Amino acid sequence: MFSERLLTALRKALPALLILLVEASCTVKESREDCPCALYIHLESLPLSPVHVLVTGEGFRQEVEVSRDTVLVVRPPKSGAQVRAVAGASLEGDEMVTIPYGYDSPPVYLFGANVDTSLDTASVNILLQKHFCNLTILFDGPEGWGEPYWTEVRGDVDGIRWDGTPMEGPFSCRLDGGERIRLPRQRPEQLLLLDITMPDRVVRSFNLGHYLQEAGFSWTDPDLEDRTLEIQLSVTALTLRVDNWSRVIPLEIIV
Repeated sequence: MFSERLLTALRKALPALLILLVEASCTVKESREDCPCALYIHLESLPLSPVHVLVTGEGFRQEVEVSRDTVLVVRPPKSGAQVRAVAGASLEGDEMVTIPYGYDSPPVYLFGANVDTSLDTASVNILLQKHFCNLTILFDGPEGWGEPYWTEVRGDVDGIRWDGTPMEGPFSCRLDGGERIRLPRQRPEQLLLLDITMPDRVVRSFNLGHYLQEAGFSWTDPDLEDRTLEIQLSVTALTLRVDNWSRVIPLEIIV
């Protein structure tokens, strides 16, 4: 039976063994132009696992799923390769992550790059980026108005492409009480609304995206930050708080 020390040594030696195998497949007597490129893919500090890695090129496709820091070695053609990686969700048709209507965003982390594979060897470091915002909504309404209350977030982004571009489409997710919702990356100019609703009517609808940006949140950051939104509803006004930012909205004024 192998000892733990020996198993650890074997894991560390595996990338080097793969390199030897790759280089041995094309001899020095052959034309190097027809040999594929040895592409080394480094995955470190994974925010979530497993990570699905997809490498494509001219007449080439390889998919690998990893659950820990590692180095992958693949052999795409020298005409170039695309490297994509996703965690927390699945790419549909190799291109996008979609969000079903009525649900919030999955915890999607993405990486995408075009790699020059014209030489015998190339390398790429996969740095997964966070394309969702965990928004915690704490809601306090007038006790005399009765229950239930709920909030609903509506928007125009229902997915994200592998390169991080938001996809246009209807988004809606209902939250009962104080809950957390995962918002997909938005375009700064797109409308993102939050409704405060009772069974018989919408009490208030306001531009959530606008107020998040006023509070210093940015949809263009490589890794989206998380936020907590406090909502206090009275008979005459609605008070919003995000960190050190706050805004009081009279109920008679439509946002």
